Parts: sequence; structure tokens; C-alpha cells
Amino acid sequence: MSAPNVTIVGGGLAGMVAALRLLECGCKVSLFEASARWGGKAGATLRDGNFEEHGYHIFPAWYRNVRQLVDELGVGDSFRDCTEFKQLNVGSYPEFHTFTNITSARYVWRNLAAGVMPFAETFLFFYAALDLMSQPYRYRASLDEVTVKGFLRSRFYRTERVAQQFQELMLKGISVPTYEVSAMTMRNVMRFWVKSPEPMHRILKGNLQSLWIEPIVGKLVALGASLHLGRRLVGIQIEEFKARALRFVDEHGNEQEHPVDCLLLAIPVEKLTTLVSDELYASAPALGELRQLRTRAMAAFNIYFKSKIPDMPSAHVNLLESRYGISFIDVSQTWRTTNDTTLNLIASDVTDLESLSPQIAVSALMEDLRRFIPFSPTDVKLITFQSHDGQPLFMNNVGGWTFRPTARTQVKNVYLAGDFCQNPIDLVSMEGAVSSALIAADAIRTDLAVGSPVQVLVPPVYPRWLTVLGRFALLPCAAIAKGWMLLSKSDYDPAESDVPPFEANALPNWPIQIVDESLQAQH
Repeated sequence: MSAPNVTIVGGGLAGMVAALRLLECGCKVSLFEASARWGGKAGATLRDGNFEEHGYHIFPAWYRNVRQLVDELGVGDSFRDCTEFKQLNVGSYPEFHTFTNITSARYVWRNLAAGVMPFAETFLFFYAALDLMSQPYRYRASLDEVTVKGFLRSRFYRTERVAQQFQELMLKGISVPTYEVSAMTMRNVMRFWVKSPEPMHRILKGNLQSLWIEPIVGKLVALGASLHLGRRLVGIQIEEFKARALRFVDEHGNEQEHPVDCLLLAIPVEKLTTLVSDELYASAPALGELRQLRTRAMAAFNIYFKSKIPDMPSAHVNLLESRYGISFIDVSQTWRTTNDTTLNLIASDVTDLESLSPQIAVSALMEDLRRFIPFSPTDVKLITFQSHDGQPLFMNNVGGWTFRPTARTQVKNVYLAGDFCQNPIDLVSMEGAVSSALIAADAIRTDLAVGSPVQVLVPPVYPRWLTVLGRFALLPCAAIAKGWMLLSKSDYDPAESDVPPFEANALPNWPIQIVDESLQAQH
């Protein structure tokens, strides 16, 4: 019996991991990617000798499937542990406040006294997390219909600063604002992180492409995968409720047809919806529900300074009350490629900037950043900017779980993978993408009756009774903390995040280079 042929479209993390497992099951795999490199949103693009990452990535301890892959590839030495998350207020550089292994019980007192917020409000912040974690699973439907901000608004202990701190950590940690993300998603993520708290996360000692993506590509090549870059999927031919052929356009604009026996679509949801033709919709009406899912761009930019900025930490830094949700890490202290400071930054909330020119958008981001870190345009050698307008992230919006697809579709030989699919992680993340890929690979393997079951690891969590016990035991303390805050005069001012008006014709002449992968090739 000849090995079954599987075609995978999408060379991001989900497509590559699914290809890897299907090859191990004895399948012949052809993998197609629209862009000029592998890795998708988990990779980096080589520009003038520098790797420009799609955005900095972290690897928490609860990423079990990712960590298993790291062990298989033998790249564990390419990571370093990170235990600190620095918080910086406007105008206070270099005085940072530090959360240390923020979900670890061993560091509770240190984090309560970190000074990010007044002690009482910091306690209420952690109590709110405990309260959400203790909610029963049977409330899944209702928790999926309410935002984290809505959940906090319903609690007696709420304060504006506690809500804002949740917003800060969620924007920088899971890329979704509290006024959009499902409370159920946040509940799940916190339970994973509390059970596996140390180290808080790991990061690579170099760029994602060289140390993470290329080892996976090397394994695929070694197993005999047929790999194709620069192939953009433009159509799926459907006959008798099965996919029969695919139409691709190469980098030169030439159209090619590829026959299909079994098809896995591992492309972003916003690209997938454009492929739902009349014929595909008639065969799989459920795919129309993909349009109910939401995406949102997050900008990334690197700042290459001419020299080393004094007192810059090596840990990730969160800018409190940043207008555009900026956080960053100085990769020069980890990559060791230069002695000059190189900041890898993400702006998590750039809706305001989406219709603006790159020059104005970068200028606005730099003005926001300079409220926190004192530097001048003459200190900067180069700024590389990625708007990601064409490569938005899937959002874990309220009510979205119902519309998220499973691995199998109504088309008999078509499957889906990606962090937008239903999976135990329930979060836009590398672990979500990998988990979805493993689920899809096992569904294909099962239907083709080949190989051994594909293992999908689920992060462990503490039993719910323990969080419920903690919630009730600490309830009197929460009431006291809330009472203290009511008696105290709060100095919190949400308006501090506002960026003052500026003259568009009098902006500094920032040295900007635009890096926009969406302009190269699209699925």
C-alpha cells in the first residue's frame, strides 16, 4: 500500500508541525507557503544583514507541546530563562518596578510589595485573578459571553487601577485588550500559568528564524517533505463534496494547479475566508461562520541605537499607561550581536494608527516611547517598522468560541489548523497553533488509517476546589483592602496615557525603514 499524499497550505508554525507529525506517520507531505520564508508570524525576515522579527515571542513553562518539540529538535540550549517583568511609569526612567515570576506562590510577598500599585490594590489585583480562576467550567458559556473588563466590573472589589493593570498585562502577555477578550479565555490561561509558574517564560538567545524555525525546516527536509515557497493559494476546486485540486500563483504571477488527495489549510483566518467560494460554501456552510471571528493588527518595530543606553534592563519592559500599549526587550543583551542598545518593541493597541502613513505612525509611537525613555533622534541609527496591517492576529473575542472551527470540516478531505481553531489552549499563541496542528494531524491520520496516535499535551491545572478555598479564605482581606482604597484618595488618572498633539510638519526626521511582509506575498 502506497503512502497517502497530504497537501498542507501554510508554512507557519501550525502547518510545519502538522507536516512533521504526518511525515512521522508515514504520509507523503507537500507543504506550500505564500511568502518568501517559513515560520509565518513566529519567524523573522532577513533585511540588510539583520533579522527583523515579526514581534518578540515568549515561551512560558506551560507551553508543553512547544517544549516537547524543542526537546525533539535538540535546541533547548538556545533558550534562557526569564523571571522578571519590568514596569516603567512615565518620566521615571531608570526606576523600574519589578514583577518576579508573577504567578508563583513563592514570590507573592515580593510582588505585592513591588510598588507597581499601592499594596492594597496590588492585593486586589491578585485576588481578582484568583476569583476568575475559581469560576466553574459549567459557566463556560456565560464567561465566554463576557469580557474580562465586564467580569471585573461585576465584582465588589473592583478599582479602575486594578482593571487597568489587567489591561496592561493582557495586552503585553496575550495580545488582547480586556474590553474584547473572553473571561473564559483569561481564566484558562491564568490556570495554566499558575500551575507552571517558574520560570515565568523563556526566550531565545537569538532570532526566531535561525534558532527556532530553521531547525523545524531541517527536520522536515530530513523526513522527505516537499517544500514550496512563494506559492499563494487562490482557489480550491470542489467536486462531489471533496477538494480535487488547488490553484496557486507563484512569485512571477504564473498560475499552477496541484491535485489534492487530502488537504490541510493552515493559513490565517482572514486569508481563509477569502477562499470560501460558492462551491466551497455549498459543500461546507459552516465555513461561513469564520467571518464572525475577529482579527487585529499589532505593530512591531526595532530601534537600533548608536550606542548603549545606560541602565537598560535585559528583561521585558512594560510601559505603564502607554497610549499604544508598548512593551519591549533589549535584544542586544541576549543576542550578543552588538554592544549598542537594540530594542525589539511591540505596540499592542494601534487601532488609532491603522489609516496613517508609516512616517506619522512611527512618529506617534516614538513620541509615546520618549515619555518613558529619554533619548533624541540623533541617538537613533535606524528604526525598522512593521505595521502588520496585512497580517493581523486572531482575537479571542467574547462569544467567539462558538464560531471557531474544529479540525474536520464538512468537506470530506479538507482539514483546518491554526490558533483560531478550537483547541485546549484557547488562546492566540504559539502553543495554540501547535496544539491545533497536532489535533489536525491526528484527525487526518485517523481518517487515513495510518501511523500511531498523535499526542496532544494539555497543560496541567490545580483542582478548582483549591482556588475556591483560596477565594473564600482571602475574602475578608479583599474586603479590608477595598475599604482601605475607599478611604484613601486615589492618585490614578487615566488621562496620563494621552499623547499630546504634535505638529505633523515639525516632526523629527526619524531614520525609518519599512518592513511589511504583507507587501511581498499573501495567501
